[in-house]
Amino acid sequence: MKRVSWKYLAGLIDGEGCIDVQVNKVGGKFYIRPRLRIAMSDVAVELLEMCQLNFGGHLYKRDHESKNSNWNNATSWELAGYKQSCPVLRNIVNHLILKKEQARFCLWMESEVKGKHTTQECVDRCRDELKLMKRDPHRLSESAQAEVLVML
Repeated sequence: MKRVSWKYLAGLIDGEGCIDVQVNKVGGKFYIRPRLRIAMSDVAVELLEMCQLNFGGHLYKRDHESKNSNWNNATSWELAGYKQSCPVLRNIVNHLILKKEQARFCLWMESEVKGKHTTQECVDRCRDELKLMKRDPHRLSESAQAEVLVML
């Protein structure tokens, strides 16, 4: 098995990846957790398989060709939850450029939000802040943290 370096993984995530959150609703309570994904056409499935073997997570296949013959099928590699995504984020955060603040925000969530019940308003705020960071990579995660802390 080939080893994927932290720097290489950071580059993949900056270029092809997504850092966002998943929400689980139990009763009337919301739980929020970070998620890390990379999706690529099946041409690059070997690379995503190497990521899964090196760092864990799951691979998901998407059949796009049956919907449109001009589209390629795709595979995505996903790490979901604090136990899977945060150890990887801790090792790549200093190598990220475009998604550094998103990673810092998710790592902050591990210490401040993990295991706590949240409201729909708090969930929406977390999602909104991550979307704003996607549009403006230099938007500081500290301002997002302050917004969310008020809602906890």
